[in-house]
Amino acid sequence: MSCDLTDPAILEAYQDIISGAPTNWLILGYHDTRDKISLYSKGSGGLEELAANLKEEVLYGFVRIENKFALLAYVSEQVSGLRRARALVHGKAVGALFKASDVQINTSTPGELTEDRVRSRLGLTEGPPTPEATSPVMPSTPVQVASPVPAPRPVTPISPPPSAAPMVIDTVMQTTEASAPSPTLRTGSPRSGLSTPRTERQMEIEAAERKVREEMERQRRAEAAKRQRETEEREAREQELFAQKQALELERKRKEEADKVAREAMKKQLIEMEKLRGSGLSGYITIQSAGSPFWKRRFYLMRGQVLAFFRDENERTPVSQLKLGGQVGHVEDASLEVLIPNSFRVDLKNGDTHYFFSDTTKDKEMAIAGFMKCNESA
Repeated sequence: MSCDLTDPAILEAYQDIISGAPTNWLILGYHDTRDKISLYSKGSGGLEELAANLKEEVLYGFVRIENKFALLAYVSEQVSGLRRARALVHGKAVGALFKASDVQINTSTPGELTEDRVRSRLGLTEGPPTPEATSPVMPSTPVQVASPVPAPRPVTPISPPPSAAPMVIDTVMQTTEASAPSPTLRTGSPRSGLSTPRTERQMEIEAAERKVREEMERQRRAEAAKRQRETEEREAREQELFAQKQALELERKRKEEADKVAREAMKKQLIEMEKLRGSGLSGYITIQSAGSPFWKRRFYLMRGQVLAFFRDENERTPVSQLKLGGQVGHVEDASLEVLIPNSFRVDLKNGDTHYFFSDTTKDKEMAIAGFMKCNESA
């Protein structure tokens, strides 16, 4: 809530005003900033010229009238409540800088800054608002204002009793003292009548500061609660994703292990079948050979280390064949790669890659087991 009053033009104009130079007023404002206050304008046309330069925002003015100085806090009615509260706090800082001010006047419309009102607040007008100016001054010697004492009658052979004259004089003095105002009215300074307004303003400033502090504390707590919620939600999402990732990884490993066991079993079964029957694994499969963009459906026969492809099961001469003994580098599922169900990929050690897909999942697993068997056959 502190403000910046470091603009050197402020003190320069202020010194001109209090030193009696032609400049007798100034206006301070924010220039669309939050806390930096700088000099808006100054002049020598007095209060009327100052009021003509006011704008619909928060402004601070300082004016010299005769030998008195007034500090003005102008807060337009269009200003928001938060800026009003900030103006009360900043106005205290401006008042501390302009120590020569005799009175501070708060206003929201230029029409309120009349010459009569400001002069009355400064104690420069005659009448009820400034009782000091009309208060009678008690005479320094009461005997000078008393009525003359009547002379003694001629028939009196002696002088009047000594107590007569003093009694008359004392009566006159008491009457004069009773009719004269209390001299204590003259002992106070012109600023003594401002104690109540200053106290009320101090209470307004404290209330505004308290309101701003409460609002800032509320916002701080709300931001802290928001950050806490976001942190908890982020941690919950991260934990959920981590758990899902772990579950997927476990499922993948479980499936790989199960597939490995099944293929090993199939491979052993194929080896036994080949030993007993003398024939290898056969069936239909679709192949995309290395370097070819086309898929071709072929009848295949795996025997020993050779994989032979035929146009159909009745043909006796293969259209192509692969020698797989010790040449298979890697065999893995390719469903996500080629977007075809029951597909797999075979990477050979010479750098060629062949893609296959079977009619069923069982046929696919059997073909993969056949590739593994051919790769290991002597």
